Amino acid sequence: MIIFKNIEIEKFRNLSHAKLESLKDLNILIGPNNCGKTNFLEFIARMKELIFGGSYGYLCKPCQKFKQEVPDLAGVSLSLDAKDFYLNDTYNEMTVTFLLDEKQIDRFVPGVLEKQRKKLEFNPGRRTNPCESVKDEIVMVSEKPHTTLYGKHLSPFIHEGILQEIKGSILYCPEGRLQSYKEKGFVEYIREQRFSIAQKRKWIDFLQRIVDPKIDDERYENLIRKVNGEDFETEISKQGSGVRSLVCLGVDILFGHNRKIVLIDEPELGLNPFVKQEFLKFLLDESKERQIFIATQDPTFVNPVLWKNNSVAVYFYSVANEEFVKIDLKQNQEDPTVFAGYLPHTVSLKDIHIYVEGTSDAYILQILLEKHLKETFPENWLQILNKVGIFHLCGDFWKHLLYTIPKHPYKCIVILDGDKRNEIEAIIERYTESKVNTSRFVLCEDTKNLKNAFKGENHPIYCLKEDCIEKYLFPEFDCSNISLAYNKRRDGPRKAKELQEIPEEIKEIFTAIFQ
Repeated sequence: MIIFKNIEIEKFRNLSHAKLESLKDLNILIGPNNCGKTNFLEFIARMKELIFGGSYGYLCKPCQKFKQEVPDLAGVSLSLDAKDFYLNDTYNEMTVTFLLDEKQIDRFVPGVLEKQRKKLEFNPGRRTNPCESVKDEIVMVSEKPHTTLYGKHLSPFIHEGILQEIKGSILYCPEGRLQSYKEKGFVEYIREQRFSIAQKRKWIDFLQRIVDPKIDDERYENLIRKVNGEDFETEISKQGSGVRSLVCLGVDILFGHNRKIVLIDEPELGLNPFVKQEFLKFLLDESKERQIFIATQDPTFVNPVLWKNNSVAVYFYSVANEEFVKIDLKQNQEDPTVFAGYLPHTVSLKDIHIYVEGTSDAYILQILLEKHLKETFPENWLQILNKVGIFHLCGDFWKHLLYTIPKHPYKCIVILDGDKRNEIEAIIERYTESKVNTSRFVLCEDTKNLKNAFKGENHPIYCLKEDCIEKYLFPEFDCSNISLAYNKRRDGPRKAKELQEIPEEIKEIFTAIFQ
């Protein structure tokens, strides 16, 4: 279910700017520590505190004047604290823009949007009309140096019934839930829910299916496990971290049916890889009737193999741009095993990692590498090949994904097309200045530098002499104007298999890697 279509936040806490467009049923924010994932969720959670009513004006003077002529139009505001502003400075003007899905709003409050749009129609008979900036988006801005956000322009979505529905739909599940939940003890929180017998059974079934198949029942909020055919009763606070992580979170999701916007911080908290997968499947199923946002830094939780559809959107924090960028999901659907966009390679057991730009580059290099190893190490080429992982960096997204490359002792190399030579130095400098805990890179001007580069802890980046790898397969290939007749994932690998001789430059790269 899509309720928010777009959300853009500027100058909130440590978020200088975050723009998430084309949101889906399940939305995943992934990135390093302290990049603003939690704060993004917490701002959405703060929307429960939206205030609306006739006394609240608009920062746009034409909109405010029009509202005074049509008094049943509502204003909107949101009170914050000084610490909620970027760098704790209320002179850093905060702006929030969000777009709601018209289809879902019509389901929640039928007929309201149509009436609102009629009120906001241009009418030459009126003394005033809304300004040209009136759109569906709701824009809220702080008025320096105050800490309150006010609506900037009128919007048909600014209506008491609509905003009440949004406010009542938000469920925020914070990360600190292993010792207590929302500042309450586990038993206290669960007891307050006043479960029916059927609800308790549903809750136990959730824990049994997702976390621990031995959980069989409960007694006075203690959980009963079947151990060697005997009942073993244990307090919730003494359960394993996986149970404690989901015991109250499950209550909120299972029985908060009116909560259509679910925000979960660190869903992987305390869960082993198998439970993470089961919980992700559960969330995918729940997202059919809710819009879910999760913030994570765990690559094992973000598993594209489980998605197989278009109901998921992933926003990846870019160190290069210092903001979230949306990953192209088509890149993982074709071959998730070589896609570096979701960090699977950071837990790889391969000794050597080769990173290229796109899927076709990975396929071509896999074929050429196998040829090279068979020629150079005929007796143990397969053992060497099994120690190598070749991953692609989502085509044009390569600059955003460089920081995910793991550090020493992994032996890593980034091979880019020659047309990236002009911008790579600036990208490396940006990573160096970011002070984010990333791998360090060194640009190698030629294949001779590669051998020396591998002796240190920095990872070499090498730009091919040709503008694209296809030029080594088809000498007449035009990298700047790829013919529609050429299929990158089919024709490139086919030609690589047919080559009798490995291109000399590629051979030199492989020699440097396996020196």
